[in-house]
Amino acid sequence: MERVRDISFRAHEALGCRGASRVDLIVDGSDLPCLLEVNTIPGMTETSLLPKIAALAGYDFSSLIEAIILDALNRRGEK
Repeated sequence: MERVRDISFRAHEALGCRGASRVDLIVDGSDLPCLLEVNTIPGMTETSLLPKIAALAGYDFSSLIEAIILDALNRRGEK
């Protein structure tokens, strides 16, 4: 699992992603993770992974949206 996390973070950074992204990987028969794609627009429906992960971190949907907006404004230098 640590290897999957490392590949995901490195792909996110290498592509210059900011905020949230979804990294899709597949693990082959010899347990080697292979990067499939990096999605820079993760889903935001009730069944999407980003809101579910945010909920595990203690964010309700409104708080998640607020955090995304504040992050974008901070990156633009606006508050």
